[in-house]
Parts: sequence; C-alpha cells; structure tokens
Amino acid sequence: MYTWRKLVFALTLISTFFMKAKQTYILLPILCLSVLQVFSQSGPYKYGKVQEEELQMRTYDKDTSAAAVILSDFAVSHFRLNGDVKLVTERRTRIKILKKTGYTWANVEVPMYQNGSSKETITGIKGYTYNLQDGKIIKDKLELGAVFEERQSEYRQTKKFTMPNVKEGSVIEYSYTVNSDFIYNLRDWEFQSTIPTVWSEYRVKIPQYFDYKTLQHGYHKIYEPRDNYDMNRDGYRWVMVDLPALRPERYITTLTDYQARIEFELQMLHVPGEESKVMTGEWGEVIKDLLRQERFGSQLNRKGFFKGDIAAITERFTAPEQKMKAIYEMVQQQMKWNGKYGIYTTGTLRKAFDNRTGSAAEVNLLLTAMLQEAGLDAAPVLVSTREHGKVYKGTPMLNKFNYVVAHVNLNGKSVLLDATDPLLPAGMLPMRSLNGEGRLIKAGTDQWIALKPSDKYQRVYTGNLTINESGQIEGDATEVSSGYRALYLRKEVKEEGESGYTEKLNKEVGIYKFSNPVFKNLKEPESPLELNYKILASGGGQAQEMIYLNPMLGQGESENPFKLEQRAYPVDFAFPISETFICRFTIPDNYELDDAPQNVKVSLPNQSGSFMYMVEKQGNVVEVLSKIDITKPVYYAAEYPQLKELYARIVAKHAEQIVLKRK
Repeated sequence: MYTWRKLVFALTLISTFFMKAKQTYILLPILCLSVLQVFSQSGPYKYGKVQEEELQMRTYDKDTSAAAVILSDFAVSHFRLNGDVKLVTERRTRIKILKKTGYTWANVEVPMYQNGSSKETITGIKGYTYNLQDGKIIKDKLELGAVFEERQSEYRQTKKFTMPNVKEGSVIEYSYTVNSDFIYNLRDWEFQSTIPTVWSEYRVKIPQYFDYKTLQHGYHKIYEPRDNYDMNRDGYRWVMVDLPALRPERYITTLTDYQARIEFELQMLHVPGEESKVMTGEWGEVIKDLLRQERFGSQLNRKGFFKGDIAAITERFTAPEQKMKAIYEMVQQQMKWNGKYGIYTTGTLRKAFDNRTGSAAEVNLLLTAMLQEAGLDAAPVLVSTREHGKVYKGTPMLNKFNYVVAHVNLNGKSVLLDATDPLLPAGMLPMRSLNGEGRLIKAGTDQWIALKPSDKYQRVYTGNLTINESGQIEGDATEVSSGYRALYLRKEVKEEGESGYTEKLNKEVGIYKFSNPVFKNLKEPESPLELNYKILASGGGQAQEMIYLNPMLGQGESENPFKLEQRAYPVDFAFPISETFICRFTIPDNYELDDAPQNVKVSLPNQSGSFMYMVEKQGNVVEVLSKIDITKPVYYAAEYPQLKELYARIVAKHAEQIVLKRK
C-alpha cells in the first residue's frame, strides 16, 4: 500500500538519524522516565490492591441486571526509539463478577496481528483472582502454563488465558504488554463494552516526530478528572466514566459503529533534518497503487481466458444494459462464492474461473473484468459490510474495507452488481453491502458511490375467507412478495428445498391450518414471487351466539421491536418496508358486526412512515385493511420516540378483535 511504503521509508530515515547522531542514548532514558511517571498514577485503582467493598458488592447500582462490570480498564502507550520504532502498550484491567453468566469475562483473549515481518507480541502477562472468604481476601495467581496462543488466520493470532477460581462475587485483575510494529494506526481504544464500565482511561506519550489524527466514536463525552495530573509535552489522556453496557438491538449495523472508542491515524511524520512528510495520502495515489497491485488491479488486465465467452454475448446483444445483464447472469451461474470476504484476491482470477469458485473479491473482480471486456464503463467499488462497520471518508484507510462489488456507468446511471448470490436480481445489493458509501476504484476519478437499496422489502397479503355459524373459517390467501422480501423467501426455499418448505407450510399455526401451498415465479428473480395456499380454522362444532375473530390471521405485529425508553444511535432498517394486508370475511347472513377495531391512520413527521388500519362492512362482507409504510432506510436518534410509538400503535391495533353477534 502507498502509505505503508512511505511510512517504512520515513521510519528508516528516523532510525538512521538516531544512529548517526548518537542521540538514542540520550532520548531513551527521557522517554522511559516519562513513561514511569505516567504509570506512577495508575487510574482510579492501584494494581494489586483490591478493596473489601469491591468483593462485598453483589449488584451494580447503575445496572442491576449486569452479570459483570468493568471496574477499571487502564492503559498507557509509549514509543520505543532504538534503531527501530515500536509502540509499547501496558494495560491493566479489573472486573467484578456478579453472576454465573458473567464467568465468560474470566476467559481473556488478546489479539496479535502480523503482516510479513511486521508483527505484535504480548509479554508480561500477570493476573489474580480475588475472593472474600471468612472475612479474608484470598488471592489466586494466574499460572503461566494456563496461557496459550491460537492462530486464527495468516494475519492474526490470539493469546488466551482463563482466570483461576472464579466465583460469583470474585474480582479478577490482569495486565499485559503489547509490543507492536504497527504505528500507522495505533490500536483503537474501546471505552465501552457489552457490560457496564465504571472507569476507562487511555494515555499515550507521542514523540514530536509523529503527528496523529484522532477520531472519536459513540455518543458519550470525554470525562475530565478534577486532579492535577499533567502529561507534560506530547502527552495525551482520555477518560470516560460510568458507561452503560453496549447491548445489541434490532435494526443496527454493528455495535462498534455506536461504541464509545477512539481511533488514531498517523497524518504527519517529522523527520529530523528532512521536510515533514504527509502520511495519510490522497485517494488518487491510493487508487493508482491499487490498480497496480498484483492481487487487485493487475488481475483486471488479464482477460484472455474469457474473451470467447464475452464475444458470444456481445454478438448476441448490442444494448449496453442487455450485455451487462447477460454477463452478470453468466457469472452468477458459473461462479460460486466461497463465503470469504476481503478486497484482495487470494490467487489469480484465472484460477478462480477454472475452479468455478472464489471469494467476494474474486467473483466481483472477475465480473468487473468481463464487463470491461464487453466495452462497458465498469470499475470495482470497495465496500465495508454492515458487520464490518462504517467507513471514515476523511482519508484513505484500506483496512476499513472488506468487500468488493462492481459498478457500471450506463449513460450516467450508476448500477451496482454483486454476483456472489445467484438469487440477486441485477442492480440489487445484498443487505450486507447496504452500508453508507463505497469507494470507486477508477483511474482519474474521485468518487464515493451511495450503497442504497434498489428496492423495498414489500409484501401484499390478500385473503378471501368465509365464516360459518360455528365459527369455522375457510378460504384461501395470496402473498405477493417483491424486492428484499422476495429475495429472502427465495433463499429460504432454496436452503430448505421446495418440498421441505412446502411441508413446513402444511401445518397448524395457532387455530389456523395452512395447506396446499403453490409458488409462482419461484425461479425468476426479476419477477414478484407469488405464494397461494388454503386456510382452515375449525369452529366450535355448533352455532355460536358470539364469534370472536382476530382478523390479522396471525400475520400482524405481535411485539414492539423497540424496547428502550431512549436510543442513542440510529435505527437502520437497511431498506424501506411496505406491508399491506387485505382480507375479506364473508359472515353468515344471520350475524351482525357487534364490535370492531376503530379505524386509524398515523403518520410520522415529514411523511417518513405511516400506519393505516380500516374495517368496513358492506352487506355480509367485512373487509380489513392494514398498511405499514416505513419509507426511509435509516431513522436517527431524535426520531426514535415517534418510531417506537408508531410500532406500539401497530401492535395494539393488530391485537384487537372483531366480534360477530347472532341477530
């Protein structure tokens, strides 16, 4: 990568400067003294000194449901300049275990990264478990034999250990040192975790040669302690206190997008005796470098092995859109995604083509190369999937991307293609890619591409049912699904098999029995998917004076997905939602409508969503209409109360009954 080569070169200059000037021996004691001064103040707790009240604590008053709580998470980093440059981070963590479900916090994993000769190592692991027994504090030491390494991938290993003798009420404490060659991006400091945190603090001593940009995430403010602590020149300190647990909720991307944390990026390197060097780079330079990369852009230039396939398509189709669709469908049918992400190929596109399988990068770079061969204006787009997190657009940071899709410019219209899923219609992105914006990798361009849904999640339910005097219900229903609803239904049928899915539908749900399901357009992803089936609900066996009916037939919203009183981060549906339910009930001639839900129409501000519910009677036919429209993919925190109230109204209305009374 462009910035990495610049960094290596600049660090070589710094190291050479210190060796020649023989200033290393003067500088190092000063740096080490500063670090010792930093560690002389070890946050709110003194390491190794657990208080009796910590052990006596049975619940955390700010969150009585917490299974564990981080009492203190404290770290300090400094640079070691001695012929080479390393970042050294010492970390100390103290956790209170409150419930058995909190025992998992005694299993500690520390990641280590490696890329070529550059790597991270973990040293100095120490740990103790403290318990209160007969009024005395008992201390169990972590044995070094309980520490082991595990390799996850080519680039990642993990140090693992389990704290000894952990019980409800224990306090565990451990420390370790990370020695890292990676200084372009310091490790993120995560203030917030999935359990509450009382105190989280990070300090770093940065030499004058490095100028880092910091990027703060989350919705919590930095706390400024009222002490006289002074980091002196080039020292930085960040503290957050009383952080709530970061809990997964419905309709989010990934928790790290909303986590209180801080990121670092090296933007300037001040080399002694040299002109300061900008390290962040520009997208133009990064794109040039990517297009020369053997495992990225170079693969797009090797097209000989599929020229015959493309020639056959271009002879048959002349319109650009037809050619695009034909090539897309060919790659969909011929290539199988192996489930792996990444922006670089693991081998050549020729090898992936011959094996008929590959990663997302290989499948979609192959698609891009074929589109280019057909004369289309195509280029790859770098994406960060929803699970990977949002992309910071300020400066090029390729490690923030983990996926590739193809972009085609059709007479000024942007079309995004992803051939990893054989059920995706052309122009539709999978949900995993609907995450903000992606970066177009095309020479001479400076463009971000909006990763928007091309369609809704849409379902229209139509029922025609007859009710007899015993309360028996019989009739048929049709569900027409389109957009993302149709995609998910097709995937479910494919995974279970049509016969397996049909068998699943042929069963009773509550009082209703569904049978004889028939699909239309199941294997035509471009068309709406239609499902027809029969409905039967047995009655009381004899004429009823009163018949009670839930008109939603089990299709309504039964639970509000939004539980919190307040929500600090957005509600991200990924795509608009449209759910329409229409059912006509033919009732016996000698019955009348005794009670029915009141008609209602509720709208969100700026027409960003609505709910309509109506019951109408004409002759002996009662028609029920429910329509939910969520018109935006994303709703921000300020809109949460209205969205929560909308769903509360939907759930309440869908639970109401119709009452029929014998005349």
